[in-house]
Amino acid sequence: MPVTVVREGHIRIVTIDRPDARNAINRETRAGLEEAFTDFAADDDAWLAILTAAGDKAFSAGADLKEMDPAQRADPDYVAPPFGFITRDFHTDKPMIAAINGAAFGGGLELALACDLRVAAEHAVLGLTEAKWALLPGGGGTQRLVRSIPRAIALEMLMTGAPITATRAFELGLVNAVVPSADLMTRAMELARTIVNNGPLAVRAAKQAVDEGADVSLAQGLALEQRLSKALFSTDDAVEGPRAFAEKRPPSFTAR
Repeated sequence: MPVTVVREGHIRIVTIDRPDARNAINRETRAGLEEAFTDFAADDDAWLAILTAAGDKAFSAGADLKEMDPAQRADPDYVAPPFGFITRDFHTDKPMIAAINGAAFGGGLELALACDLRVAAEHAVLGLTEAKWALLPGGGGTQRLVRSIPRAIALEMLMTGAPITATRAFELGLVNAVVPSADLMTRAMELARTIVNNGPLAVRAAKQAVDEGADVSLAQGLALEQRLSKALFSTDDAVEGPRAFAEKRPPSFTAR
């Protein structure tokens, strides 16, 4: 199978497993990602997903160009399916972490950008290389990158196709941490466990507040925040959290 899923408590580790093809996304791999992330979104016991890839050379080289049909894409009525499934027409309030184990080029970087947090191995390189092949990123790269780093840097990456190092990505705020390759999944799991130990509904509300508030006025964003905050007060977890604090014990959250 080109995509595997491992369950670690409330964490789901989704792995692209085509290392011989630099984890490029073909039709079968896209179908595997769709199944994995559809199940993740629907599973009440799944609170967080980590997306990574097999091997240490590539997170993903992007779309498998051997399957690209230029004639089909030239059709003005043709609408390409969402790349890797999660880059368009997919949404979940549950957090998603990309563990970038190597090169993330083109659609590979777009998959990472579709996640909320990103941890990269020291040797990873990230780039939207489509312009080199007379193509435009079609998996959200032109939209998510400029929302993550300064406009001029995003345009430079898009127009030159030149990749950046993991260290540079960290400096720009594109990734949350850079670690030795051997420590990548350990760091990603540490981050994941820290998040899932918190109230899952509060975590989801925080993501929702940030996502939905990004394109509204400050007044509208503050009103959204108040609505989400008020809704949390009626949950079982909001009772459990303060009670656990008062009783000096770890809370036991249920996402209810």
